[in-house]
Amino acid sequence: MKQKESIKKTEITHPVSGTVMMIDTAIYKPFKAAIIQCLKKTKGKTFTELVADVKKIIKKTYPAFKGSVSWYTISVLHNLQTEGIAIYYKEKGKKYNCLA
Repeated sequence: MKQKESIKKTEITHPVSGTVMMIDTAIYKPFKAAIIQCLKKTKGKTFTELVADVKKIIKKTYPAFKGSVSWYTISVLHNLQTEGIAIYYKEKGKKYNCLA
């Protein structure tokens, strides 16, 4: 009987609820890099703007990806907030995400 190859997982944590999830490291790493790249040299982006930019990067760097870009973006972004890498602020009724 063949053993399944073990898939490396990364633990991600929600900054408010503390909920912990495990996602594939092979997915986490490109999303983390894409989010950081999108937020560099900007004072902040709305979630919609961030997802649109991340989607462009993921299509280029991870063309085989078939999951929900929005779901992974928010999940990884929340983890980056927990780690103190990203923050959000409100301005004129809109919520903006930026690097800490």
